[in-house]
Amino acid sequence: MSVKEFWEDSPDLFWAYRFSYFERVKIEQKIFNGNAWLQGAYIYESVSVALNNSFSKQKRDYSKVPYGFEKNELENLKNQSDATVAKLKNRVLEIQNLFKSSTTNQG
Repeated sequence: MSVKEFWEDSPDLFWAYRFSYFERVKIEQKIFNGNAWLQGAYIYESVSVALNNSFSKQKRDYSKVPYGFEKNELENLKNQSDATVAKLKNRVLEIQNLFKSSTTNQG
């Protein structure tokens, strides 16, 4: 909130800024907390796998996919990105062809 807004605008604007600030702080704290928990889960798994593989006859593998994703979800994301890249390449070719045809018609 600028000084001009604080002194010259409606007092309700101050309370709106204040409310918005505290809501943003709550959301940022939740995101930070979630990321910290997720990082702890990854560290826990990596240490568990390392200790298990060191002291046990049965070997365990570290997760192949990030938490929250199934293998088919990652494949779907890859397929979607591949399709998007193909569409963009086709669009670039169309634009290049339009540019070429417009330059040859002018000359």
